[in-house]
Amino acid sequence: MKLKRYILVLLLPVLFLFAGCKSDEVLNASKNLSSYTIDITYNDDHTLTCKQTVDYKNNTDTTLDNIMFHLYPQSFRLGAKSSVVSTLNYKKCYEYGSSYGSLNISKQQVNGSDSEIEIIGNDEDIANVKLDKPLRPNETTSIYFEYTVVIPNINHRFGYGDDTINIANFYPIACMYEDGEFVIDSYHYNGDPFYSDVANYSITLHAPNNLVMASSGNLTSQESNENINTYTINALTIRDFAIVLSDKFNVVSDKAGDTTVNYYYYKNQYPNEAIRTSVDAVITFNRLFGTYPYKVLNVVESDFVHGGMEYPNLVLISDMVDVQSDYINVIVHEIAHQWWYGIIGNNEYHYGWLDEGLTEYSTVLFYDENPNYNVNTKELIKNTTNSYVTFVDVYTKVFGKVDTSMNRRLNEYNNESEYVYISYVKGMLMFDSLKDVLGKEKFIKCLQTYFEDNKFKIATPDTLIESFSKGAKCNMRGIFESWINGKVKIVEIK
Repeated sequence: MKLKRYILVLLLPVLFLFAGCKSDEVLNASKNLSSYTIDITYNDDHTLTCKQTVDYKNNTDTTLDNIMFHLYPQSFRLGAKSSVVSTLNYKKCYEYGSSYGSLNISKQQVNGSDSEIEIIGNDEDIANVKLDKPLRPNETTSIYFEYTVVIPNINHRFGYGDDTINIANFYPIACMYEDGEFVIDSYHYNGDPFYSDVANYSITLHAPNNLVMASSGNLTSQESNENINTYTINALTIRDFAIVLSDKFNVVSDKAGDTTVNYYYYKNQYPNEAIRTSVDAVITFNRLFGTYPYKVLNVVESDFVHGGMEYPNLVLISDMVDVQSDYINVIVHEIAHQWWYGIIGNNEYHYGWLDEGLTEYSTVLFYDENPNYNVNTKELIKNTTNSYVTFVDVYTKVFGKVDTSMNRRLNEYNNESEYVYISYVKGMLMFDSLKDVLGKEKFIKCLQTYFEDNKFKIATPDTLIESFSKGAKCNMRGIFESWINGKVKIVEIK
């Protein structure tokens, strides 16, 4: 996610993108994954009526008696233990006053037989599904849900505003299983509190025909019946699934290699610049990191409180970003997330810097590779360094001390500013320091090694360090750990 720091227009009812994977590696990676089949009806009262089947593949080395699912909309409900937005952003999110969302499961089955619905978790945000028999490693079980989702009136990744309906993190998604237990961290307003594995998706969406749709995956068909459009969407080997609807979208599109890039907008006055930046970003990152393996990427302007938000094959760009240069920067940042979060996953709740810091530095690399954007990256690094030093000085004066360690859970940061400066800013400076130590050519080689070793997998700080050590052909652990553990002292650049 990008947090904000203090022509030819083709109007289409929908842009057809036909099915099929861009490369054999996506197809090959999809063969042993869980799959989600979801039938969604979007209703005029901002609710979703859903039927969902999860064919869950046990890719752990443990026999499972139950499977847990995140129910993220529950964190938006009346009575939730913590707010989904910070106090600072509350009024920008809730322009018309408080509004609430929820996910209510009405029916649950395991392998065709009714199953007891059990809601647990720190904030009643986890569905605990007990299986009818033990699920051994490499075996698959089928879990069926019927549920209703209430979408709140909030300018957020899950919510509707004046211009868009953002339908993200709306469905029961399987919790990751690690170290003998399911990871069930609750939603938090700091950062992106998500952690999921790649899976295959087959989606059917029914929505009023005045709405234009952008989504993850490939649109394979659209049928119209009276006032309703029915969309069929398929996606292989993606980490999550999201939809944006609007009756105001214009669409422009272009190609970046074999990828079709679409830009959906309603407010931005420079759509040609936005689509050009989107294409340039994909081409640049293809060359620097490794090829984007999907057929489509949708860049979508939306009602969103922060600068932007990333989902597989889809990124949100906030219509609150009024300065065009900032808007362009958000596009580059969010597209970089397609590599660092989308293709390579990580626990964003525990290691926010791992994708955010690298994504932020990827924007620096983009400007280095594209001088026509007129961004002086040396000056950018200088200003970023001095901003971080000022943050540490002020924070120390106010609170007596500052924790600059980077491996922290989202709920362990005192506030949103601390999270941003440690995960984004310090993370960016760490990667710039590594580039200076290794030289740009070897640094890029390390990123390519990291990408090849971990695509479609889950990365950790250790796997990042291992990839850099492999790419650099020397032990990089000491350098990384000095930054991660807060031992490096960053000084002002004159």
